[in-house]
Amino acid sequence: MGDRATGQVPNYDLGIGITEGPSRTDFGGADRETLLVTKSAQLRRCWHPVAFVSHVGGGPEQRRLLGVDLVVWRSSDNIIRAALDRCPHRWAQLSAGTVVDGRIICPYHGWQFDPTGTAVVIPQLSKSDVIPPTACLEMVATREAFGMVWAILDRDEVGPIPTLPEFGDPSFRSIEVSVTRYETNAAAIIDNNTDATHVAFVHAASFGAGQDPMITPPDAHRTPFGIEISAAELSIAESPDTKEQGSRQTKTEMWLPFTQISRMDYSDGTTHILLKGCCPIDDGLTDVHLTVLRNDVENPADTEGVIAFERGVELEDKVVLDGLPAEFPLDVRLQTHVKHDRPGIEYRRALADFIHSAG
Repeated sequence: MGDRATGQVPNYDLGIGITEGPSRTDFGGADRETLLVTKSAQLRRCWHPVAFVSHVGGGPEQRRLLGVDLVVWRSSDNIIRAALDRCPHRWAQLSAGTVVDGRIICPYHGWQFDPTGTAVVIPQLSKSDVIPPTACLEMVATREAFGMVWAILDRDEVGPIPTLPEFGDPSFRSIEVSVTRYETNAAAIIDNNTDATHVAFVHAASFGAGQDPMITPPDAHRTPFGIEISAAELSIAESPDTKEQGSRQTKTEMWLPFTQISRMDYSDGTTHILLKGCCPIDDGLTDVHLTVLRNDVENPADTEGVIAFERGVELEDKVVLDGLPAEFPLDVRLQTHVKHDRPGIEYRRALADFIHSAG
């Protein structure tokens, strides 16, 4: 509490490189640094998951990344391609068209484009007519990893797709959970996953029931890929495959800018890995692609039960996160912190350095 006579606010050294005090009200202009994902050129140079591979079938799919509409389709060589969602002729949406023999066909005038995005058929032209050299799509690079399609808008890449050694390991099985749409900034979703103190409140109806909010602060440190967080053993009301009480120990990798890999060791001997790939659709809109890896291949838990558990946890987070602003605060002084917030502070600092890096 401040001094009533002077109006002074005491400084609190949180032991995490921040001193809380009266300077919090002195901000203005450039000091108030926040992130809008569509305004960052650096994010266009990163790989982001835009779909599950299994969701791309015989027709074109529309996706949106950093405010840019994309069309995604499977070409004749069974490779998933992406391009800006507009025909070069009259800018019609190609996602409203069709795919025949791996060629994407514009719904407006029937122009056909091959896997490289080059127009190979224009129905209005005869065989002797020359197809204009500009009759080609603006292609977007794609890769497949962990059962997801990743896309990058600017090919001057500044960061790799994360690594996950357990994916494809025969001692682990992979479960595709869901795509959950959040109405908030992608960074806010990652920040939520750096924070264990919300579990007793946001997840009181599931695994956080009865949890003591007075937990041991987690450890967090920088890595070449972002930050790594180690949390002490926590009691839980239930695990993804049982209603029985137990405990878990968690180590989480936050790959910049917006991917989370959490390895959770449960007291029953199960290792449960969460892969969350966030697609920043717009400033206040994010799709979270969630896949689970589990080492219970010999005695597998009910797959639908695991999906229902993880889906329920996501929806509990969504209730709170959907109310957050589209802007994410990179300046750690814009919010009030306690010692348990060190992982979130480290994430903000790492993300700010990354956003401003020249690569």
